[in-house]
Amino acid sequence: MLLRLNIKNFAVLENIELDLYDKLTVISGESGTGKSMLIEAMGYLGGKRASTEDIRYETSSSVIEGVFDFPDTEKLNKVLDHYNIPIDEVFIVRREIMQNKKSIIKVNNQLVTLTALREIMAEVFTIHTQDAHDDILRKENQLNYLDLFIELEEEQVYKDYQMAYQNYRSISTRIKELEYKDRNRLEQLDYLKLQLNEISALNLQNVDEEEELEEELEYLMNYETVHESLQTIESMFNSELSIETQLYEINSTLDQLVQFAPNYESYREQLESSYHLLRELNSEVNRDITSLEFDENRLNEIQERLSSINYLKRKYNETFTGLIELQGNLERDIEALVNFSASYEELQEKKEHAFKEMESYAKELHQLRIDRKDFLETSIEKELQDLDMLHSEIEISVKEGQFNEKGFSNVEFLISTNKGEPMKPLNKVASGGEVSRINLALRTIFSTFENQALVILDEIDTGVSGYVATKMAEKMKLLSKTRQVFTISHLPQAAATSDHHLNVYKEVIDGRTVSVAKYLNEEEHTYEIARMLSGSELNEAAINNARELINSSK
Repeated sequence: MLLRLNIKNFAVLENIELDLYDKLTVISGESGTGKSMLIEAMGYLGGKRASTEDIRYETSSSVIEGVFDFPDTEKLNKVLDHYNIPIDEVFIVRREIMQNKKSIIKVNNQLVTLTALREIMAEVFTIHTQDAHDDILRKENQLNYLDLFIELEEEQVYKDYQMAYQNYRSISTRIKELEYKDRNRLEQLDYLKLQLNEISALNLQNVDEEEELEEELEYLMNYETVHESLQTIESMFNSELSIETQLYEINSTLDQLVQFAPNYESYREQLESSYHLLRELNSEVNRDITSLEFDENRLNEIQERLSSINYLKRKYNETFTGLIELQGNLERDIEALVNFSASYEELQEKKEHAFKEMESYAKELHQLRIDRKDFLETSIEKELQDLDMLHSEIEISVKEGQFNEKGFSNVEFLISTNKGEPMKPLNKVASGGEVSRINLALRTIFSTFENQALVILDEIDTGVSGYVATKMAEKMKLLSKTRQVFTISHLPQAAATSDHHLNVYKEVIDGRTVSVAKYLNEEEHTYEIARMLSGSELNEAAINNARELINSSK
């Protein structure tokens, strides 16, 4: 849910700071006071593309910031993890729109792209309008809503189809690659062989070879330092009074001393170990000096080989192990091109088998949609009847179409709003009042299945009154039982059922018009509903009617 909203220099909203609450918040106010800009600002937090036209006149930037308590859902957590945003108790989403610079988008002080913001916030809230192009009314989304209602994605056949579809696409992609390569097969074959011969000439086999060569090169490059160090150690051992001799004599003396002074025993033991260690060191140094030779040919050989390796690493933009892997890939690609016909025929057989399997699962999915769609048709009709669309009929058209990740079903919601009228798509309904009711009916049904913690309704009740207005207010109240709901409404019935009433009005400050948003207390709440009932003029009758409406809505 949205806990706090801060807006600065956004059109007529100069400085809005609001704490927001759960359940139903109704936003009211006269036309042109800035209610829609409040929702527009929330739309920016949802990923609306920025426009500098929304920046307040004579200011350089707008800032919109929302503090959210994100819903704890598996899908949202996966999206956050994908964008490396840690799970937190609250999330601060911030948009800065600037006149002469790129806009800045942050989630918990971490910069994100507009695409990332949209993907994240789609799991947090939705905005619904009376527009016939609202998400739920668009044909391309209706398959998803049908599947959601009939819980098709929980069926094993749905999961089987997903695997079969991906397998079919993978084989089809491989065939296209082979067909492309076949058009240039001989040229491609020569090119791959040239690359393979160049890499194979180095005979790269041991993955540790490069590291071993670099160690040996470093040793040979520092031969003089090694040789001088060994000679220095050797001379110290061969001197007239060498360290080894002195240590031996000290140790012999300690042998006599410990008989009378036992506290020297530990020193004697350690010196004896040191003596043996020095003898081993002496032997090692003698061996190395005897065998140590500077092989200039080996030095040149290593340098040349490393130079050849580095040349190919740069040329193919690969690591040493990457070159070895590339060699194997080239061998396989060459073999595939040489044996193209056999590979192509084998893949065509696999594709045919994969298509039959995919088609079989798609038919099962299609039939399940046909068999179960009447449950959703009945639910929508019931909701519409509650909203005084008594003669409305719903038909969910399920026809065969093109294969996609959902099967081959082409789904469209159709409606006849009056007896004797033909069925037509939901987004072709002409009446604004009917669009409002259809939208709210669908939203009521699908709210059970959706995880968004916030639903924003932007004047979806325009064009209705009387009984229908009362029923729409009840539907909004029902929605708010399970989530936070904000609605811009001109209906006194909706305002009367609200848990929180936010009023937006205009003031002139220092010669500039600004919009102000204020929560109404009980008396102000009553007066605002009275205004909504009677118009701008308040009278005792309107106030009494407002009180009765509020009492009847409790």
